[in-house]
Amino acid sequence: MSEVVAVVLTDIGSWKKGDYISVDIGTFRELFKKGIVDFANLSDFINEVAKLRYWEAKSTELQELEDDFYEKVKLVEEVLLERARRADAYALDTLGRFRLHVRKLKMTRLEKIFYAALIRPNSLEIENRLTKEEREFYRRWSSDLRGFLDGGVNDAG
Repeated sequence: MSEVVAVVLTDIGSWKKGDYISVDIGTFRELFKKGIVDFANLSDFINEVAKLRYWEAKSTELQELEDDFYEKVKLVEEVLLERARRADAYALDTLGRFRLHVRKLKMTRLEKIFYAALIRPNSLEIENRLTKEEREFYRRWSSDLRGFLDGGVNDAG
């Protein structure tokens, strides 16, 4: 299960305000909605995504991402959206920039994944650099492109 580091906002049980805890994403969502925790080091994750977008664009090779990267991205968007709903203008601005970085990162990666499927289909080395969502694209594209190149149109439907 994917985990994130959260900061405790209010004393509850053995957790004290200011404690850093590691919780799975589902538990984090529940506790966040109740105002018990917040995403620790949120700005670090946002900056990391921006750097990753930069390095992905500058490199010809796919950068390795954690398997649950997009789950964490979605969670960060949820946290920023909730903060924006509470009239946090900084969160609203950050959310817009963050979504732009994520979209451009996805587009760059999908282009590289497509070409990898074309040139190096079914490569474990490539799969190991991908998230679980990206692996689905890579496997499907590898199969479809091989079928097309080896004999025509893949009859999928």
